[in-house]
Amino acid sequence: MIDYGTPDTVAPGRRIHELCSAISRAMVKKSQAKLGAVGLSAGAAGFIRAVGDRDDMTLSDVAKVLRVETATLSSLAVRLERDGLLVREPSPKDKRAMLLHLTPRARELGQQAEQITQSELSKLTKGVADTDQKRLVELLQNVLKNLDDDTP
Repeated sequence: MIDYGTPDTVAPGRRIHELCSAISRAMVKKSQAKLGAVGLSAGAAGFIRAVGDRDDMTLSDVAKVLRVETATLSSLAVRLERDGLLVREPSPKDKRAMLLHLTPRARELGQQAEQITQSELSKLTKGVADTDQKRLVELLQNVLKNLDDDTP
């Protein structure tokens, strides 16, 4: 394990990265077993949440929402379709694009996944004042905007 020093001696950017990564890994780990019990992976649950009730989503749209590459989602979409959770049909506007639709079973599983996620999220913010939560969200949105900024 790499020793990055105490929080006071580590560059703030590195510490923010470490903490965000640790939070993300811990959330996935805690949620994964519970999601698995209803037959979903964390990735599938996120995909289902991203598509939601919209009828105009393409794989590219879902990738943007989830902040991943479209190629990353291709095999997941195939699995969801194979498992009867996703239907793809050609877009009437662009025959090259495929519109994604969740099946009723996917919507049901999505609701269960959302309950699991909300339970874990409530633990995430336990003991943190509402004003602090709002401020943290603002700060992290700024950090994410910095990462999205293409200027050197």
